[in-house]
This record gives sequence, C-alpha cells and structure tokens, in this order.
Amino acid sequence: MERTYHPALLTAVLLLALLIVGLYSGQALLAAEEMPAKPQADIRWIKNPSPPFHILDGHHAGYGLCDVLVDKINARLSPLDTTIDVYPQSRINRLVEGTENLCFPCMIKRKDTERFVYSKTTTVYPPLGIILRKELLAELYPTLPETLSLAELLNNDSLIFGFAGARRFPDELQSAIDAHKDDDNVLALPGVFGPLRLLQQIDFERIHYTLDYPGVLRYFASKENNQSLTYMPTTEYGEQPVYGAIGCTNNAWGKRAVKAIDSVLDEVIADPEYRENQTFWLNTLPENP
Repeated sequence: MERTYHPALLTAVLLLALLIVGLYSGQALLAAEEMPAKPQADIRWIKNPSPPFHILDGHHAGYGLCDVLVDKINARLSPLDTTIDVYPQSRINRLVEGTENLCFPCMIKRKDTERFVYSKTTTVYPPLGIILRKELLAELYPTLPETLSLAELLNNDSLIFGFAGARRFPDELQSAIDAHKDDDNVLALPGVFGPLRLLQQIDFERIHYTLDYPGVLRYFASKENNQSLTYMPTTEYGEQPVYGAIGCTNNAWGKRAVKAIDSVLDEVIADPEYRENQTFWLNTLPENP
C-alpha cells in the first residue's frame, strides 16, 4: 500500500528545509563579510624570463641585472611587505597596458606617464647597438666603420632585421624601424626568451642582425660558449647611454612604493655586490648625486 502524506506536512517540511538552508547561507555570507580582504603588498615586483635582466636558471641564475637590484632593495625595505611574481612576456605585455598595482624593476627612465611613475636612476646601459655575425660584418664593410647606420641596413632588402615583438626602442631608432615595419625583411620574434632566441637565430643565419645591449651579447656568448657575434654602435643613436629606472603604477600605491624605493637607492647603488653585478654585465655604474 502506497503511503501518502498530508499536504500541510509536506509544506511544513519544505519550509523547514528552506529555513535551514537560509540560516547556513546567511552564516556563510556573514563569515565572508567579516573575513578581512588579503592586503595588497607594499611593493609587488614583476619579473619575466629575460636574461641578462632576469635569469631564472643556469650558471647565472639569480644574478641578472634586475634580480640583484630587487634583492638589494628588498633587503633594505624588510619592514615592508614585498612580493615577486614571474610571468611570461605575453602576460607582461597585458600588465603593462592594464591598471594593476605593480613595479617593473628594469624599465627605461622616462618622465612619469599616466601609467607609470619612475624611481631615480638605477642603471646606466651602454648604448643600444647592432648585433650581427663577425663574418657578415667583414663582408658588408671591408673597412670597418666606427658605427653602423640602422636605416641603411633596413634599406638592404637582402638582410633580415629581427627584434623582440612588442619591444620599443629610443625614438632615433624606432622611427627607422617604423618606416620599414611592413617590409618582408623586418621580423618581430615573439616568445619568452626573445633576446636570446634572436641571437641564436643570427648565429644560425636565419636572420642577419638585431638591436640590443652589449650585455645581452655577453650573456649569449657565456651561455652558448659562442664568440661568433659582435656588437656595433649605431650612427643614429651614437654613444648615448640609456638610463634605467624602476617603474610602478602611477597611483597612490605606486607613488608610495617609489618613495620607499628611492629612500634606499643610494645605498643600493653603493653596495659592492650591486656594483660588481652592474660592471659584469654592462661595464658601467650608475651614480645618483
């Protein structure tokens, strides 16, 4: 015989069940409201695998230009909460264009923008120059010039120029690249290890030259045990040094971070280990009077 239940009893049971669910949901919501939000770090460093700026593995792991800079700053700002996030270049590009609170330790020093506020000078890079095979340089220039013209090289359709995608160069060089950006002999190479991959492609003769710092060539020569490439300054940019700085999000958070960073930068720059690192990669030293 099938058992039946009175409608009033079923209604009462249903209401009781809803009451219990509502009670637990309300307690959970109250607990969530009472739970404090995770505080934002005082300084949030963003790194990406880009030797010799950040070196994540191998013989020089942790000894990149920006690795040592961040370590020395963090050691002097120990009362503050600092974090380090490592992202691939594709994510870095989105972060640069976004609005998250962050600090990039190795940026080119510029006037503050809507997106970034900059620290005092941290690094003096030797001028950007052209990197190519020594054999090709001798073929193109039987008499070695003091500088190479980027514009003239770009006008040579038989030579392929490669550069890391999304990278921007000083105006004197960028304007020449932009004039040829749609040409078949201009190749933007994506990827996490853009600079190193570019030099490997030059060594393999798949592209002919690129623009970069001599420190990048030094890293390549050391890691690959390869001395086949050489560096030449450009006619357009000459011997101008490039000044580096830390860039943080241009808001109240970022301004506090830069103020804290600037308060210890002179000590960092005077640190013997930091100066040794700068000299090793760049053969230059920053000074903040």
